Amino acid sequence: MCLTIPKKVISKNGNNVLVSQWDGQKNQEVATIVEIQPGDWVLTQNGIIIEKIDEQQAQEIINLINVCE
Repeated sequence: MCLTIPKKVISKNGNNVLVSQWDGQKNQEVATIVEIQPGDWVLTQNGIIIEKIDEQQAQEIINLINVCE
């Protein structure tokens, strides 16, 4: 089973997107197949944004991760 951690979109240039890990400790350049804007929360797989999620969903996942640490 794979787990993808919520990431927040920082900037977008065409299909190239800069995202920040949920804890803000790491930025990553990824591609997208989903229509997104800066500020959106997303899930990635193998360097590609595969799904846009709302902030509540992102927070629920982050809370679960924090419980497990």
